[in-house]
Amino acid sequence: MNGIKSAELLAFLETHDAETIYLVGDIIDQWVLGRKWSWNEDCDNILRNLMLKAERGTNIVYIPGNHDDSFRSWVNASINGISIKREAVHMTADGRRLWVIHGDEFDLFMQHTKFLCHLGHFGCQLLMKFNRPVAWVRRRLGLKPWSLAVAARRALQKSSKTFRRFSKTVTDEARRLGYDGVVCGHIHRAEHKLIDGIEYWNDGDWVDSCTATAEAMDGTMSTLHYSPHSSTIEWLRQRASVRYEDRDMTLLNNPPTLLFQGVLP
Repeated sequence: MNGIKSAELLAFLETHDAETIYLVGDIIDQWVLGRKWSWNEDCDNILRNLMLKAERGTNIVYIPGNHDDSFRSWVNASINGISIKREAVHMTADGRRLWVIHGDEFDLFMQHTKFLCHLGHFGCQLLMKFNRPVAWVRRRLGLKPWSLAVAARRALQKSSKTFRRFSKTVTDEARRLGYDGVVCGHIHRAEHKLIDGIEYWNDGDWVDSCTATAEAMDGTMSTLHYSPHSSTIEWLRQRASVRYEDRDMTLLNNPPTLLFQGVLP
């Protein structure tokens, strides 16, 4: 979870529930392993929140992406109620069939020049570090957030034919497979549009935009932009820490059985 806004994601999960939750890849950034592994208490509590939701009946589907692709060898396994899938099909309340994928398989640049992608990712990590003092100054001045890493990524995407055609390529394949739309991630840009009658939803990320794609009870969908006051986030973080600490103490005295289903290769 390197670079993730873990406090914001934890606060979001603490205040939002759903019948089904899709984790559309790049949940754990394995590309930074061996350099500096970033994992804090908020990351622990994010996992605790998801496992508790699964325990209470939420259908949680984890679709690994290119940054956590080693988990693809666990496809069709289920760990404590969290299912690992290569892709999924979501049926909306009003009957639309949506194809849920990460989307890196449609990124030809990543497929054929993976080394350059790793290099670019490393560069973005550096830019994120350089941007911290800039972000601090902008917060003090009451200015809107601005990210050097995001600006660099957007410039790269605009200059790349693969990224410019990404949504069209994905929706063309969704149409060929008979779906009404597609929900994906990968390019870190929250977006919704209709392309030749096929819905395209990108859920963005929790590194910069703090966004998620959501469906209401009547089947209507929207992009949620999560940006509460910092005091609200801090209160929810503290509440979660106390709640899960108490839960851990209970589990320590009454250890559960680890539920694992599926077949490993």
